[in-house]
Amino acid sequence: MRLRMVRCFIFVWILTVFSCVHNVSASASVRRTQLVGSIAPDFTLETTADTKVALRDLHGHGVILFFFTTWCPYCREKLPLLAGERRKMEEGKIKLLLVDAGESKAKVKAFIEKQQLPFAVLLDSNTLVAESYGVVGVPTFVLISSDGDVVWTGNELPGNYRKLLGR
Repeated sequence: MRLRMVRCFIFVWILTVFSCVHNVSASASVRRTQLVGSIAPDFTLETTADTKVALRDLHGHGVILFFFTTWCPYCREKLPLLAGERRKMEEGKIKLLLVDAGESKAKVKAFIEKQQLPFAVLLDSNTLVAESYGVVGVPTFVLISSDGDVVWTGNELPGNYRKLLGR
């Protein structure tokens, strides 16, 4: 009888935990989706190249934010794709901003150098920018129009990103 009560308690506890996790994920996903059609939250972040980038300074350009971490295997898969698309993006007046969420400058800089990536990376060490965009997992892409409106969010770069950005 006692073993049965313990099993029942464990089962209820597991259900409670998964229910809470599901609700957090669902609410963050809803928040990220609700950003579409609204003005993109402004930010200023330092880069691995010791410069600062402010979103407001990119008004008039389409912007792709790519939130990632160095330890994420799915993020690593996307980096060569982004490097390959970089020229097309620049020709279409689209700015690609890679935003590392929660890691140190030294770690990110070492990763970029080791991977020989042609990007300066924005450092969101305290993840406040990621939170303002409703990012709960990486990779996450956010597309921002030249007017500063969020037009798309998701875990993949859509094939029609130029069309979504009006380019």
